[in-house]
Amino acid sequence: MLQQILESIFQKLGEKLVDYSHNNVTDITNLKLDVTTLETGLTSLCATAFDVEAKFKEDASGKKKRKRVVEDWLKQVQLIQTDFLELQSRGYITRLLSGGRVAKLNNRVGELMEQSRHFGEVLVDDYDQRGEAFIAAEMFGGAFEENLDIIWGLLVDDKAESIGIYGMGGVGKTTLIKHVHNRLLQETEDCVVWATVSQVFSIKKLQDEIACSIGLKLSDEHDADRRAAELSRAFSKRKSIVLILDDVWENIKLEKVGYPLGREGCRLVITTRSSKVCHQFGCKNINEVKTLHNDEAWDLFRETLGHESVPSDVEEIAKCMVKMCDGLPLGIITLAGSMRGETAIHAWRNSMTELKKSFMGHDDMEDQVYKVLKYSFDRLLPNHQQGTRRGYTNLQLCFLYCALYPEDCKIPRNELVRKLISEELVDTRKSMKAQYDEGHSMLDKLVNTCLLESTRNHRDGDSIRMHDLMRAMALKITEGKTVVIAGDCSVKEIPNEEEWSEDLENLSLVQNSIQMVPFEMSPKCPKLLRLLLRENPFDYLPGSFFSRMPTLCTLDLSRTRIRDLPDSLSDLKSLKALILGGCRELTAVPDLAKLKALRELDLSYSGIRNMPQGTEKLLNMKRLILNGANYLRMLPAGVLTNLSNLQLLLLPYQVKAPVEDIERLKQLEEFAGPVENARDFSRVLRSRRSRAHGTFYNIQVRLVYDGFSNRRNQVTFHLCDLEKGDENQATVSAQDILVFHHCDCLSNCLADDISQLDDPRSLKLLEVYNSRGIECMIRYENPGSQFSSLEKILLQDLPDFMGMIRRREAGPWGVFASPTFEPAAFSSLRYLTLCKCNKMKKLELRASDFPMLEIICVRNCDEIQEIVETTDGTGRGEAGASVVSLPRLRQVYLIQLPRLSSICKAKVLCDSVNIIHVEQCQALKKLPLKFPESDNDNHTLDEGSYHCSPPPSLEEIWILEEEREWWESLEWEHPIQSHLIQPFLRFWD
Repeated sequence: MLQQILESIFQKLGEKLVDYSHNNVTDITNLKLDVTTLETGLTSLCATAFDVEAKFKEDASGKKKRKRVVEDWLKQVQLIQTDFLELQSRGYITRLLSGGRVAKLNNRVGELMEQSRHFGEVLVDDYDQRGEAFIAAEMFGGAFEENLDIIWGLLVDDKAESIGIYGMGGVGKTTLIKHVHNRLLQETEDCVVWATVSQVFSIKKLQDEIACSIGLKLSDEHDADRRAAELSRAFSKRKSIVLILDDVWENIKLEKVGYPLGREGCRLVITTRSSKVCHQFGCKNINEVKTLHNDEAWDLFRETLGHESVPSDVEEIAKCMVKMCDGLPLGIITLAGSMRGETAIHAWRNSMTELKKSFMGHDDMEDQVYKVLKYSFDRLLPNHQQGTRRGYTNLQLCFLYCALYPEDCKIPRNELVRKLISEELVDTRKSMKAQYDEGHSMLDKLVNTCLLESTRNHRDGDSIRMHDLMRAMALKITEGKTVVIAGDCSVKEIPNEEEWSEDLENLSLVQNSIQMVPFEMSPKCPKLLRLLLRENPFDYLPGSFFSRMPTLCTLDLSRTRIRDLPDSLSDLKSLKALILGGCRELTAVPDLAKLKALRELDLSYSGIRNMPQGTEKLLNMKRLILNGANYLRMLPAGVLTNLSNLQLLLLPYQVKAPVEDIERLKQLEEFAGPVENARDFSRVLRSRRSRAHGTFYNIQVRLVYDGFSNRRNQVTFHLCDLEKGDENQATVSAQDILVFHHCDCLSNCLADDISQLDDPRSLKLLEVYNSRGIECMIRYENPGSQFSSLEKILLQDLPDFMGMIRRREAGPWGVFASPTFEPAAFSSLRYLTLCKCNKMKKLELRASDFPMLEIICVRNCDEIQEIVETTDGTGRGEAGASVVSLPRLRQVYLIQLPRLSSICKAKVLCDSVNIIHVEQCQALKKLPLKFPESDNDNHTLDEGSYHCSPPPSLEEIWILEEEREWWESLEWEHPIQSHLIQPFLRFWD
């Protein structure tokens, strides 16, 4: 019998090999070659997918729409990886007999790579954007209110074509126009476009900023006229536009930019320091923003100071100090910020003396406000003596560091804190978490003293901005030691060697258009500490470029096109931070063995193939950043063993973490990378949790590619066995985010798996994709509290999922047992998304279990018939089943649900709902909205009076244009309800 089985196997094997011969694949070697080719191709494909995702994260600002072809392509990439992993998991003979499948996968990888080359832009423009509101400081003084009324009247009533606003630096022009900008957004339908021009500007840079403001991605075309034509076409789609240009220094030909001033509906507002510029623009209306009167200046000082009242014994001193600010709001605000917390009269007298001294000295700053700003900078010394370097405290150095960015740059707050850590402007003896806290505290101090501004918008997030006068003051302080030429795309050449003085300590050439560095250039800079060249398109540095920079501590070449690094880099013995992130053309790095002082090595999203030689000798390394280095195949054996001081380690998706080495890294606080299985994951997590300090992690278990990987404290399981049931084996563990991909080993009730978490109540986000066997989230009779902390749930492609809560079966006489249900099973849940759960007929969503629910999205669920449940699971009605309350619900998305016949059998009371999107739900006959009673007598029906108003918070109901007939067939309790809904309808193609 055994002999017959073996003969059968070898016969099939022989037949398969014969088939291979007909396809030019004649032996096992060729099969191995096919598999190797598939691995290589799949690696390149995944790298491309990462690049596409990176563009989403970089550009997706709410002003863009993703191309559907790109979305579909990403799904195909994930599917092909799944097929490959399944093939890898099979035995060798099975893989051999699947040779045809390997060839097909190879062909498919090639097709997807070819398809990606023809994407063009992965995002398309959304022309519905009107602008974003700014955080604007409170306006102060009667003159400000008067100016606001005048400008508003010119824009709204007189429809003035062009308005000029001028005044000295720091007088409040930008604050005034921000209020105008926000009011336009709130009270008109105008498209409001904002661009900050600044002293260093170019037409291309201005075009890019205007385009970004309206959600348009301009081509890389260098011809300004063609780019202007693109902008003009985009503006032609708008009826009414207001273009605001802030901080203009010279005349600009708007036709060169692409703004059609003069066309009906197009208006312009500029702010500038010179009335002459207003006249050059041909402004029809020109307004001056004047300084504050003495009483207004005093009131602004007191308000900024934050006291209920200034102590009477120091009031005269304070008024004299305010008078020296000459009514300039920026000077007054900065002075008040520096004096916060002072109550003793001797401290005020001393401050007055110091301020007068600065005015009487030989400081050659012409404008008096500079002296006030410099005084406030000097006052940063008290309580921050620790860490003094080169005559400055770390807090002062933090302020001066901000001047290395381009003018008017909004610096992302988290990025700036990372820079402060890299520059060792925080206490490096602390844990990383404590360093982050210290960095944020330093920024808070500078914001509270009014030396920096805190800003936030949808595109930039929490950011820090430096007023141009503050930046000028900072550069004045470091004059001769700091040179900043930044953010100027007209700068295409690096400064000549003669311009690199021997006293130079900081050189920032970031965000320019430097394309070439002269051959054999080797600047002599014996004191240079920081060299920042990031975001320039040059691809070459001479071999001896760094040979005369012995003290260089920070080198930032990130996001350049550099292909090779000069050998002189290897001799920078003082270097502490080498930042090469985003250098996609860089394939290798010189030997780093001599760089004993190196603390940070950033090779993220670079093209390196191998780890730099000598990395294992960098014993002081604290931060090793390799995420996105998708061509790196492995870490050399033992390289992490020597890096015992590592605090941060980020690995790319294809490099499996050496678990034994990571367990030995006692200082490691932040880790991201893949591990082989759940057991290894638990080992890594246990080693992290054994540390006294807090940790962050993003661990992927058997993950090949994941577009959701940039989040902290996340665990992703992909095609892996959770290995439950053995106390010596792994348990699922997570802190904030838990993701399951293609895990068919999960329980039919997710609560059973979540109960294995070390601390289930710490879980904030749960995502489950492409997994079989899952039927529900919790059992009705045994809910527990596993999900009480969850804020977001995303369930997708779960073919066996039947509903959120599994119903308790009826007893022999059809009677339901009494439930032991907690009042709110999902008491913290805010976002709920379900997609492609095709076995689900009812969502089983009881309103009382979701008191915090804000957004619900259900899409592509073929069998679902009802969304909100009106019974409690025992057959009894909930709240009389007449009205169901979801008090915080804001947005509802119901898409491609062909059998959905009822959202809820009762009326849904949701006073906060503002967006409803219904698409391809043809079986739905009514919307269960509750219309509040109204005292308005305008609506009277034949059968009697009926007074109601639309749901109070409703803003938009989105319906497909092709489904207009379906919408008109919906049933309403009273015809007047349909009429009341009309203003909120938005039909789209």
